[in-house]
Amino acid sequence: MDYFFITLILFSGALLQGITGFGSGLLAVPLLSLLLPLSNITPTLSLVNCCLTGFLLYQTRHYCDLRQWSALIVAGVVGSLLGNQYLLSGDTLTLQRGLAILVIVTAVCLLSGWRLPLPATATSKFGVGLLAGFCNGALTLGGPPVVLFLNQQNIDKQNFRATLSAFFFIIALTNSVSFALQDQYQLSMSPVLLAMLIGVIGGVFIGHRIAAMIPELAFKRLTLAVVVGSGLLVLLSSG
Repeated sequence: MDYFFITLILFSGALLQGITGFGSGLLAVPLLSLLLPLSNITPTLSLVNCCLTGFLLYQTRHYCDLRQWSALIVAGVVGSLLGNQYLLSGDTLTLQRGLAILVIVTAVCLLSGWRLPLPATATSKFGVGLLAGFCNGALTLGGPPVVLFLNQQNIDKQNFRATLSAFFFIIALTNSVSFALQDQYQLSMSPVLLAMLIGVIGGVFIGHRIAAMIPELAFKRLTLAVVVGSGLLVLLSSG
């Protein structure tokens, strides 16, 4: 197995997430699926994401309001547990394709100036959190639903990154515990985990530094462009 490419993939994903607050899984999963089975990728990435999102959450902690987004986070936990179960027996390929098409169409519409008519009510937060959590638990690809939702709420860049970091940290922690209880972690996965962690450490540190240099409007457009690009990557890799 070529651990250099695994490290490079995770470095790129962590760099992207360090800048935008999301995207590591969207970039890494399609590429890692060329080297590893999806049943190994999701549990291993969940452990790595605990470190990645934990670092970003600590760096943005002063901008995080957990009470405001509690419905989103609680639903995300429930959804991730359901996604974990789906990973064991469900059709993950169809789920990948469906999610990719949905996020590409939505993100392109938003880039064109169309606004998603979805206010930040408790019901909408719960629905988005449930969908994002499920996709994260099954595929480690839960970013697009919550990113598109938050992008329409007119929150500033730092609040956006902090909210995403809190959401993904709690989801990653939930996934890791769930997979551990299912005996999904084996000692033979240690070299892969180490290669991933090496890439993540450098990528997230550099990405976090770059994020401070990006203006608000450019940041919003960048997040939507990343969603479109990653959706295309997921769609192509599942073809």
